[in-house]
Order: sequence, then structure tokens, then C-alpha cells
Amino acid sequence: MGEIDFNRLTHCMSLLSSEKETEIVATDLYDILESAPKIQDLILQIVSNNITKEKMIDLLIELETELDHFNWHYESFKKELKNIEELD
Repeated sequence: MGEIDFNRLTHCMSLLSSEKETEIVATDLYDILESAPKIQDLILQIVSNNITKEKMIDLLIELETELDHFNWHYESFKKELKNIEELD
């Protein structure tokens, strides 16, 4: 899959609705896209053989933070999608 930059994503989303909603949806999708490899990397580090208990705790806390951020954008995306559907 090719790289997706924010401007390209914003342009594609502009077909949907107003500029404000377009930017919100594009931002949410872009941040979700950026979070996925971070989450994968954290999980891979957690399951690695050479990890201490302290490091695992640090990684789990970091994973929780990343998942909270992911979830925030997911919830925002759902809200905007509902608004767009209502306008359609």
C-alpha cells in the first residue's frame, strides 16, 4: 500500500461534506492510520523474549495511551460519519 499524506486524504474527503467535517474526518482517519503501526510495534515489543517486567509495564502503559488516542479519533470519526449521513 502506498503512503497516504494528509492533504490527499483531505482532498478525497472533500467529496463528502463541508470543509469543517472534511478536515475532522481526514484528521481522524490520518491519526488512526498513523497509530496502527505504533500499536503493532508496541505489541511486538511486549511479546519479545528479552523484556523485563519494568519494561513490559512501561510498554503496556504506552500501549494504553496509544489505544486511548486511537479510540478518541474513532469516536470522533463515528460522530462525524453520522452527521454526514444525516445530511445526505
